[in-house]
Amino acid sequence: MRIPAIRQRPWLAAALVAVVVTGAWCLRPQAAAPADTAAPGQAAKSPAREAAAPRSAGERMKDEWLSVLASCGKDTSPEELRRQLAALKCRWLLEDDLHGVGLMCAGLLRGGADAKTGIPFELGPGGRLAGWPTMRVFLLEVLGEADPDLAMELGREVLGSTGSAEEFAVALKALAKTKGGPWRAPDAELEAYFATLLHKPEWQRSDGLAQGLDLARNLATPAATATLAEWLKTAPPARVAGQMAIHETAVLNPQLVVGIMANQPDLLEGSEPGLRSSLMARASVSDQGQAGMVEAYLHDPAVPAEEKRDFLKLYPMRSATTGYRLYGSAPSSYEQGAVVQDDQAALEAVTRWKTDPALGEFLPQLNKLEGRLQTWVRQAGEKE
Repeated sequence: MRIPAIRQRPWLAAALVAVVVTGAWCLRPQAAAPADTAAPGQAAKSPAREAAAPRSAGERMKDEWLSVLASCGKDTSPEELRRQLAALKCRWLLEDDLHGVGLMCAGLLRGGADAKTGIPFELGPGGRLAGWPTMRVFLLEVLGEADPDLAMELGREVLGSTGSAEEFAVALKALAKTKGGPWRAPDAELEAYFATLLHKPEWQRSDGLAQGLDLARNLATPAATATLAEWLKTAPPARVAGQMAIHETAVLNPQLVVGIMANQPDLLEGSEPGLRSSLMARASVSDQGQAGMVEAYLHDPAVPAEEKRDFLKLYPMRSATTGYRLYGSAPSSYEQGAVVQDDQAALEAVTRWKTDPALGEFLPQLNKLEGRLQTWVRQAGEKE
């Protein structure tokens, strides 16, 4: 029942009150009236006066969160906690005063109370979480959706103080929204946070770091890409996730990644064998700049011959990964029209490479590459 509707009809409100009171009296079991306990000469105390004042929405939400907090680590299963937290999030984000929801979340976060839920750190559509490993991670996510301005302020506080990789990664969400939008920190600030995330020794095996690697794709800047590449040279435990992150960045912006690989050849020195050649194989030679980078790479005497053979086996590399990501939409696959155009340009490039005496030792690989490209170009023509 909507309150505004009752206020517009005072006679209806009075009638409803009468009905409710009458119904309640009829439903209650009849009992003797209680003795009046007021002192002689004083009016009897009204039950309404003794009733507690109604709690504010903030107090109610805080009590709800504290109730779930108290059940963590006890007999409540992680799945039941997940259900309870999902219901809380849904209910809180339907509140009229979302700024009030944000203030409540910020107050609890600044209070420092926390507990592990046993729920895995999992992602859902649009970068939203489907699993909250701690109660503070839950608050950070709700805050980010309820009050983006306050979330940026609180996020910076958390980023400067937390010892949790999961909190760190989720706090970054508030600062890494749509580029050019009002809730976006400067690239230099995000790049510094990304470097902090990657270089905390105690976070190297954490879910927060593994999911936070997606910030490289979100940023797609030379500094962030170089930071990720340098980190990969250390053979970290999460290197597979790191390789996926740098490849997803290359799919999004091949000129950026291919340019870094071409201009800083020692950047991946000592890293996983084949990583640089596979990233170079992301190049789109229909772009003149990238075509020049590939030519220089193939003619560079500092690049081992075996690496060049690996490149020619992989080129053009079009594999793509997808799935939910922490900082934005899922990675996109290659656009078919661009693939067809690039296959044609690649075939023309390979025809030139075959006549280049400097590349004569790679003729077996070039012949196989030419055959693949001829097949793909012919198949594309048959579909038109």
